[in-house]
Amino acid sequence: MSIVCHFRNVLFLALFAMISLSDVSYAKDIKDITSTDLKEVIRSNKDKIVAVTFWATWCKVCQEHLPELNTLYGKYKDKNVEIIGVSLDDKGKEVKDFMEKKGIAFPILRAKDKEEMSYVYNVKKIPLIYYYKNGELEHIEEGYTDSKHIEEDLRSCLEGSKPPSKDTRIPSK
Repeated sequence: MSIVCHFRNVLFLALFAMISLSDVSYAKDIKDITSTDLKEVIRSNKDKIVAVTFWATWCKVCQEHLPELNTLYGKYKDKNVEIIGVSLDDKGKEVKDFMEKKGIAFPILRAKDKEEMSYVYNVKKIPLIYYYKNGELEHIEEGYTDSKHIEEDLRSCLEGSKPPSKDTRIPSK
């Protein structure tokens, strides 16, 4: 086995271990990831529903969205659901500071090349959530999504039913 293959295997094992850690108080280590690495992470969780959210610290909607996802993560992490955040930020420190401040516990990765990641995953608007079941894409939600709707999406993936239609109106607070 070449050194490159060995290093790649170690990287995937490290990413898988990081995603499997559910008892941390927040996502301490922000790992850089390529779109190919993300596909491998999704495939390695093929027995789970995987919700991948693309976001950034500068996005005001994302700042509200991530704590809501964190609550759902706590509720569903023992029910074969994994939530993974992919930050499109330039600086890892900003992401780490945000995660610590908000107490986010689900795994957060940072796009190593955000242009490539945005192209491969067709990210035109954030937040954006991709739902996978058994490694296969089930559903996509773009833009603001109410936490109740996200929970309905997760349940529909778990049950194998059609996801609910999205109400695009932003509720007043």
